[in-house]
Amino acid sequence: MLDERSELETLREIYYLTDGASGNWRKLLALGDCLDQQLKRKLLWVWPTSVDLDYFNQLLDIHKIQSILSIGCGSGLLEWLMTAAGGRKISVFGLEVDRNWWQSKYSVRSFIPLNYVDEASQLETDLLSSCCNNISPCALLFCYFNNRRAFQDYLRVFQGKWLILIGPLPALGIHTDPNPVQPQLPADQWTLRERLNWADCNVVAFYEKIA
Repeated sequence: MLDERSELETLREIYYLTDGASGNWRKLLALGDCLDQQLKRKLLWVWPTSVDLDYFNQLLDIHKIQSILSIGCGSGLLEWLMTAAGGRKISVFGLEVDRNWWQSKYSVRSFIPLNYVDEASQLETDLLSSCCNNISPCALLFCYFNNRRAFQDYLRVFQGKWLILIGPLPALGIHTDPNPVQPQLPADQWTLRERLNWADCNVVAFYEKIA
């Protein structure tokens, strides 16, 4: 396992590889392949391959998805990879709830524009629509999310038509709620349009709102 100094050095390299002037997503993926598994998970739950990202961005293009709001995105490193690999053709925003942590000196810096919901009542404001409604169609993204009540709250106020869920295969025994394969969505409101099998037994599912 890498020591603290090695972890800091790794972060510095990631910051360099994601810099606007020198950003190199392919080298970032190669770096991820060399990291200790525990550190990889600490930085990013899902490390896709270049092929994974290519197929993902093809689907965004096919369905003309131009904007993504990622709920509970953390640092947004995965979302940065998505946009960088796709030639930055889409707009990606992040939404988090713990402002104090993500703005503290102890957290990893954010790689995408980050919004905060400090109170549940803010879900009733135009925050979701401000990120998506001006660029249509929009997708709501949940990656390894694990809060059914919050998930339902977001869906209740979401005005877009696409839902992207990323998580593990159910057989792995890793609990997420929703799970991309078994999200327990109302069948009369959402339908599965696309499914991608990503590296390390991860699944990416695209659901379209039909009601």
